[in-house]
Amino acid sequence: MTLAPERFTTARLDAVRPVAADEDFLVATWADPRVTDWLGGPRDRETVERTLAHWDDLWNDQGYGPWMLFDRSSGAPVGWVLLHPIVFGGTVGGIEVGWTIVAERWREGLASEAASRVVEIAFVDCGIDALMSGTMVDNAASRGVMEKVGFRYETELDHAGLPHVIYRLDRSEWEQRTHG
Repeated sequence: MTLAPERFTTARLDAVRPVAADEDFLVATWADPRVTDWLGGPRDRETVERTLAHWDDLWNDQGYGPWMLFDRSSGAPVGWVLLHPIVFGGTVGGIEVGWTIVAERWREGLASEAASRVVEIAFVDCGIDALMSGTMVDNAASRGVMEKVGFRYETELDHAGLPHVIYRLDRSEWEQRTHG
């Protein structure tokens, strides 16, 4: 069962369902403290292998999951974007839109570009009625992406022992914003 497309493109990105060949890129990205400081710490190769298996299970069970992001002009991997069920802090749950961009490509708008397309996929292709996104309280860049894409602040809570903020976006809000 796949509700979401396994591939999509944006103006600057090619997005594809992850495969085993993405493992080296993921290991390298999860070894960069500039990135992992926002993701709860580094992950070793074994953990990345388990993550890839989990991502595959998401696609098979939910009909959506993560997409690897590649620069359309160079073909280089630049990160990932995902759509997945989550419970933050053991109490606030829903379907999350999340992203990670390699540090060398920060502040180029790639996360907003990818997240905007995934929001559209979630509402249009998957029929999801509400989305959430979360990050650590002091991650101003991700909070900016959330706001740019249309998410609104909902609450602050502890998740994985760290202070996080949760943002939400309902289908009706998105429709009003995009179709006015």
